[in-house]
Amino acid sequence: MPFSRPTLETLRTRIKTDLMNRLPGTDALLRKNNLSVIGDVEAGATHLLYGRLDYSFNQLFPDTAESEYLVRWASIWGVQRIEASYAFGQVQWEANTATSIATGSLVQRADGVQFTVLQGATEDGTNHITVNVQAVNPGDLANCVTGVQMTLVNTVAGVAPLGYVIDPGIDGGAPTETDEQLLARLLFRLQVPPQGGSADDYIAWAMEVPGVTRAWCYGLELGPGTVVVRFMMDDVRADQQGIPQPGDVQLVAEYIDPLRPVTAVVTVEAPVPTPLNVTINVLSADTPEIRTAIQNELTDMLRRQAVPGGWIYVSQITSAIQAVPGVVYFNVAAPTQPQQAPPPGGIFVMGNITWPVDGAARV
Repeated sequence: MPFSRPTLETLRTRIKTDLMNRLPGTDALLRKNNLSVIGDVEAGATHLLYGRLDYSFNQLFPDTAESEYLVRWASIWGVQRIEASYAFGQVQWEANTATSIATGSLVQRADGVQFTVLQGATEDGTNHITVNVQAVNPGDLANCVTGVQMTLVNTVAGVAPLGYVIDPGIDGGAPTETDEQLLARLLFRLQVPPQGGSADDYIAWAMEVPGVTRAWCYGLELGPGTVVVRFMMDDVRADQQGIPQPGDVQLVAEYIDPLRPVTAVVTVEAPVPTPLNVTINVLSADTPEIRTAIQNELTDMLRRQAVPGGWIYVSQITSAIQAVPGVVYFNVAAPTQPQQAPPPGGIFVMGNITWPVDGAARV
């Protein structure tokens, strides 16, 4: 039988009853009574001890341990929390001949996010200066696309006030791994021990790269001795439906390369996004909040269920919609049949949702 922590009121009753049994003729249940006060004090102290036992018990197992003890459990098995990484990229300014930007100069984005110039540069003969920059603080907040404006915190004579991020953008920043993500990797390590280059090993290696949330391995896909690894970055690349960018693919490939068996020919690829479009022609409660919740549930379902070249079933779509609070009944007009993402590398991402027309929300 599992242990059940007694409530404070239960402990009060137990202790006061025990006092009366051991001291015949007394009544510890009376409010204005020394024994009642003693019972309340002992019950409070005992309740704290039970709380400590309950807390300690949870730390005995990785899946119920709190953050501090989860990190310790993971370290025993050689799984380290993935720390936040720094975004990096290139910024270019128009500049006069022979002007330069020094190493260590601070560059700032319009929202106040700052970057450090990693290596100074001089005008390149085309009236431009291009420098490599790295975010001052780690995390995905510093990531930005090509064309974003930048300014030098300390202006330089002969250099234009505004610079611009150039291809492929400033990238590579990822947040610190959450407890949930660390626990998932630890459980994977416990349940699927390393085997010197098995398919599961490639998945584990890919998941050790900052920002990677899902990964798959396909042996022999390109012929004997070949391995194809595909992965997603659902949090860092949320604005791209989780699809990794070329720089992400290169980072994962470079991380896996020294770990792979020497005989394996490894190819790392980003899955090809395939929009899953859904048509709902009847909805019991059609409000902006309900629509947003349905979209979020379907997106979450795809994150949990979609795999490269895999299937999505109508039952999975309807279950996701049914999970939205306030939705009593509805009808999905499309799709009506199971849908498969184009193999081998296509993966379903959330597409367009066609909602009921006016007057069709209820039947």
